[in-house]
Formats: sequence, structure tokens, C-alpha cells
Amino acid sequence: MPSSQTSGRRRLRPTIAAGVALGTALLAAPAHAGSTTGDLPNGADLTVSVERPITGDTFVVPAGATTVDVPLSGTASIATGTPNVTWIYVVDVSGSTGAGCTAGLTVLGCEKLAVAGLNDLVTTDGSAAAVGLAVFSSSGAAADISSDAGEQALTAPADPDVDTAITSIVEGGITAFTNKSVGSGSTNYVAGLDAASAIAAQAGSGPINVVFLSDGQSNAGSNFAGSLATLAAQATIYPFAVGAGSSCTGGSVGTLAQMAAASGTECFAVPDPADLPDVIKNVTATSLTSVSVTLDGAPVTATVAPALPVAGPATVTWQASGEDLAPGSHTVCATATGVGPASDTTATQTVKRCETFSVFGFALTPPTATNELGSDDTHTVTATVSGPAGELAGWPVDFGISAGPNTGDTGTCAPADCRTDATGTVTFSYTVPKEPASLGTDTITGTVDINGDEVSLDVSKLWQDTTPPSVQCVPTTNPGGSVPGAPGNGGQGQNQDGYYRLVATDDVWPASDLDIFVKDTGSSTVFGPFAVDTDIKWVEANGSKPSQKPGNGVVEWNLKGRGDAEIHAVDGSGNTSATVLCTVPNAPQ
Repeated sequence: MPSSQTSGRRRLRPTIAAGVALGTALLAAPAHAGSTTGDLPNGADLTVSVERPITGDTFVVPAGATTVDVPLSGTASIATGTPNVTWIYVVDVSGSTGAGCTAGLTVLGCEKLAVAGLNDLVTTDGSAAAVGLAVFSSSGAAADISSDAGEQALTAPADPDVDTAITSIVEGGITAFTNKSVGSGSTNYVAGLDAASAIAAQAGSGPINVVFLSDGQSNAGSNFAGSLATLAAQATIYPFAVGAGSSCTGGSVGTLAQMAAASGTECFAVPDPADLPDVIKNVTATSLTSVSVTLDGAPVTATVAPALPVAGPATVTWQASGEDLAPGSHTVCATATGVGPASDTTATQTVKRCETFSVFGFALTPPTATNELGSDDTHTVTATVSGPAGELAGWPVDFGISAGPNTGDTGTCAPADCRTDATGTVTFSYTVPKEPASLGTDTITGTVDINGDEVSLDVSKLWQDTTPPSVQCVPTTNPGGSVPGAPGNGGQGQNQDGYYRLVATDDVWPASDLDIFVKDTGSSTVFGPFAVDTDIKWVEANGSKPSQKPGNGVVEWNLKGRGDAEIHAVDGSGNTSATVLCTVPNAPQ
């Protein structure tokens, strides 16, 4: 039933999805409330969240309604997060890299330009925590990549020393910051793998990505399988076959394609080395392609901004509406799909996040009720909270008489603490005095508080009086103070002398608010009204004119009629009693 739609988060229960086989996290984003993160095939992270509502949130149906609309929102991101990835660039420096590539550049120059560009990318998108550099030909070597004292295998990607080290690569070796020669007469993939593995062993606990460049086919080295297995256990390998002389599948001591297979990536063939700077960007390129939302298993329309697809790193927001939700448990799920590398449409990943929230209803019954005040002066209303099973107990309900003749009166609850029981119900009972001031319509207000969302409902109670009073004709004293016997001699009447006290009682109205009337059964004459306990003298005189005169002594009125006295009473609600005869014999008495 009633309520506001306001609800705050109360419990954070994030989960992290398992990584994709053969992939590593490019960015391991921290877990957020309502988010799930997975890995794209190129190692980039893909995250989807349900920001509102999250598990533990509650909503209450507004007063006067049977359902509530719940706003749904969240985010999806790709290639964002805290940098924790190590990138290792492995460059072929064999003699063949001295061949021409493009105007003013050799193949080696194009390799160096591509690696420098890739380092700029990982620096800009914040994916890298550290980078390393290795060269190989006949043998291999890890570069001293920092100008700091001693040899440094790793440094920050934004360190200017990285560009200095890349620039110092020459055929057969590298000169900065420690001169190292690897020869230039052969192409030894094993040497390149071992050099990268030595750097990877010094990396932190985050994922490691190796970009392996060669312009030729392997023709030297031994135990390729062992070296590849070692590095594949440490890192994800992205091989590039640069130039017409190289091949993803060619070589006598291992192939670039085997490197890709060991990491679940692909070998990029770049016949024209001049294209390498652009092609190598595909290693980090990602795209967020879709975001979808379901509610209780059914799809709902979501608005995503900015519109998809978007290139990573990027974050989008999504919004939807859960409409006409009835009390119960509801589950919203958001699913995000991304691709990475973006050049490979099959390199996709999907992550899903679900959050379960509760909708509660509130009812107050009966909506209206009528009590005969004189016979039933207690009323009970029942408050009922509806919603998910197992979540109905313990909600506080505040009751009060908010309007009507009994405003402000108090009552009792069951359970006594005025909180709902396991069935979601709590009752409120109150009792009013049996007096005229209690008559009328009360408004009873019940207010439930569900995690700070208060909803109030009103019901009404009519306290009415439709029960007539009762009246009696009681023999009473004559002016001399004696009570004549009745019936008299011969059973001629209730009271031979006609002395009666007019008596009436009522369940609600006091005697002071009752009127008694005396009717002459022998004519249409009605005497009164008289107050309760009025003493009269009734004289039956057939043929005489009915009359009323003051009495003597304790007798207040002398009444004369043509027949017997018939009395009735009327209470303050206008209810008229049954009539009662006060009989006497004909005059004279």
C-alpha cells in the first residue's frame, strides 16, 4: 500500500567476477558497491554496476496506490581503474631491421616508433603501473630502463627515461642506460622470451602484458617450448610479425603464432612496417558495445549516456524505470558487453550485476466501522505490512486518534511494542466512555516506518446510539407519604390512588438528558416532557377535559385524562422507548 519512494543504501555487497581464461586484467578496478568486474580477452577490465537500488534497499507503495515506480540506475566502464599492469616491450634488433621502412626510417625505426606510441597510450589511459624493455637477436638482454644508479629493469611508464631507452635501441643492441650487445646475425625467439621472463620476474603482483616484435622468422635457440611456457605463466603475450620477411607461422625454433596460442591472443601480421605504429594500438584498443537491463527477468528500456559503442577507457551511465512494482522481492540486473582488442570482433566479454531489493505495502483495516456505543465501546484496527516473505516482522507502526470526538485517546497494541509480527500484522484497540461525548466519527491514523520511509493511512469509526431508553411506571408516595398498595381491591389498577414516579434509563445518555412523556389513552393529549423521577398523580375521568396542574407535597403534577396514562421516554439521540401503561380505576377513587 502506502509510502514514499525514498530509500538509501544500507548494505554494500560487492562481488568480483572470475577472470576470463587465458586473459589477464588490464586494469584491476577495486570492487564497488553493486559492481561486477571481468576481463576482456586483451586483459582490459570491463565493469558493470547497479548503483540504485542495491541489495538491502527498501521502497514502500505510496498511500492510495497498489504499486510503486522505482528508479533504476548504474554505470558501465571499460579499461578504467587503478593502474597495476606491467608492460614489457620486446624488440627484434637483428640485422634485417636495418632495411627501409618508410621515408627516413628503417624497420627498426618503425618498431621503435610503434613501441614509443604504445607507451604513450598506456601512460595516457592509466593502464600501466610499470614498463620494461628488452631486445633480442642472436641473444637477448633486458634493458637498463632508468637513469637511476644500478640497473633498473622496470620504471613508471611516464618516466622520460623510457623514451630515452627506446631511442637508444640500435641494430644488435641498446646503449642506454647500460650498453648491451645481443648480436645481429640471427633471430632467436627463445632469447627474447627469456629476456622478457627475467623482467617479468621483477614485476609486481598485477597482470603483465608482453608485446613481442620481430621482423623475421626464428632460426636460432633451443627449448622454445620451455621458455614460452615460463613466460606464458607470467604474462599475456601479444606477438607482431613485422615486414614481409616475417611470418606468424614461420620459423625453425618456434613461431609467433605459438606465442599467441599460449596466451589466447592472436598474432598480428604487419607486412608493411610503416603500418606498425597504428596496428600496435590494437593491443590496448577496447570498445564498450552494449548495456542491457532486466527487472525480475524481463527486459526494461535503459537510457545509456554517452551513446554506445564507446572506445575505452570510458564510463557510461544507464537509467531505467521499474514501473508498477507490487509488494515483494524484486531483482534488477545490468549486463555490459565489451570487445578488446577492438580489432577482433570475437574478443568479447560480458559481465552481469544483479541486486535484489524489497517493496512493501501498507494497509489499515477495516476502512470504516460502526459500533453501537451502548453495547460495544471498544474498537480494533489492524495494520498489515505486505512484502517479501521473511521480511515482514519488526516494522514499527504508530497509531493515534487523529480526529473526531475521541481525539487523543490512547489504546493498546498487539504485539505490545506496536511492531509487526512475523505475518506483518499489528493491531490497535481503544475503548471510549459510554457517554454522549463519545458519539460521532473518529479518524484513526496508522503510520508505518520502513527504514525511514513513513506512510500514513486513515480509517474511520462511527460511534452511534440507536438503542432507545427503557421507561417504567413505579408506584410512589402520596402527599401523606404512604405508598398505596397495588393492585387495589378487586385488581382495579396498578395503583388505586394513581401516584406514580416516572422512571427511565439509557445505555449512553444520563438521566438528565432523558425526557418522559405521558399520553392520555382516552384522548390525543400528551403531557410533558418530564424529567426522570418526576412524581405524578394520575386521575382517570371519563368524559372530562384532560388537564395538568401542580401537585401537592411530593407530588409534582396532577394529571387528568379520559383513560389510563401511557408513558414513553426519548434520549438525547432522539431514540424513543416502547410505551408503558400506568393504569388506574375510573374516578372517583
